[in-house]
Amino acid sequence: LKPGSSNPIWQHRPQSLGRTKLQMMAAAPMLLLLLAAAASGSEVSPLAKVTQLLTDMHAKGVAEKEAEEHKFSAFSQWCSDQDRTKTSEIQAASEHMEMLSAEIQKAESQIRGHSDRISELEHDVSRWARDQKSASDVRNKEQADFRATSADYQESLDALTGAIATLKKQSFDRPQAELMQVAKSALLQVTSLNLVPYASKKALAAFLQQGQPGVEEMPDDNLFNKAPQAHGYEFQSGGVIDMLEKLNDQFSQKKYELEKEEMGTAHAYEQIMQQLTDNTENAKHEVEKKTVERSETQQAKADKEGEKAQAESDRAEDQKYLDETSSLCTLKTDDFTARQKLRGEEIQAISQAIDIMSSDAVSGAGDEHLPALAQQGTALAQLRSIAMGDIQSRVAAFLAERAKVLDSRVLQQI
Repeated sequence: LKPGSSNPIWQHRPQSLGRTKLQMMAAAPMLLLLLAAAASGSEVSPLAKVTQLLTDMHAKGVAEKEAEEHKFSAFSQWCSDQDRTKTSEIQAASEHMEMLSAEIQKAESQIRGHSDRISELEHDVSRWARDQKSASDVRNKEQADFRATSADYQESLDALTGAIATLKKQSFDRPQAELMQVAKSALLQVTSLNLVPYASKKALAAFLQQGQPGVEEMPDDNLFNKAPQAHGYEFQSGGVIDMLEKLNDQFSQKKYELEKEEMGTAHAYEQIMQQLTDNTENAKHEVEKKTVERSETQQAKADKEGEKAQAESDRAEDQKYLDETSSLCTLKTDDFTARQKLRGEEIQAISQAIDIMSSDAVSGAGDEHLPALAQQGTALAQLRSIAMGDIQSRVAAFLAERAKVLDSRVLQQI
């Protein structure tokens, strides 16, 4: 019962019936001849035979109408099933496409998020690399400065320690000239140091040139006391030694502070470099992770887009099939309705003809004229002429009128 089936039920139109009925209806003009033949060889009334023939046609028409209704009922059920099934599939496809569209939009948002984060992290890695380079450059300069300053302090401490040791070895009374000859080399080395204050250098120079600096030239008032002239050969370098030891203590303290500061600076630098290194490693790890996630999301998005495209194609095919099926079912329903109406009206007309043929007036006239006419062996033309007289003319006129109104080939051929 599918559309396009070769079943005759779907090949009829409102203006045609089945071949069997057409063949039977084509034989209707022979009814009068049968009446005459039956009258000569049978005791059954010819009108009764005509009535029986119409009754048989009525029964056959009713049976064929019911058979067509049964077949169309199955076809109509098929149409309903197809409409329900395809409509449900189209709705499901539309909902699935909406879900896929939402997932695609979500994937696009995730891809943008991954890309933005990757760009941000790559920018951070580049910035941290520049920070590391800047910190390293500063650190290298600090280290160079520390090494130079530490070397100066160490050189000064070594010179001061040597000078102090030299002067302390001369801690006994001796001629001034001999003392100056021994201490000169050590003291000159001290005066050449960059870190020795200018006042100390000036006091040492005066000591070397005059043997004993004036009180106003000494950096400390308690370093020296003016010796009596009678003790010109006594040891007079005690004030210088005190000055040198004070410088030694100051340089030692500054060298310690410098080294302590260097340790703090180095530790801070190491912390900064470690933090930058950790940040860079973490960022690179996250970049790799986000890159993989972005790639996976891009692949998932492409898969969803392909799935959506296939769903759209399938839905379009289902919609086309539904539209064609709906058109076919509508056409077949219209054809069926028209045929059923025509069949019903034909059956009603035949039923009314039977009623006319079975009426007392027609039946009585037929019993009076047709048997006698048949016994005399009247020719076919005469039989048809008389049969279309007063008795049959009423039936013929009624059927002709109904055939014209209904446009029924069946009634036209009776």
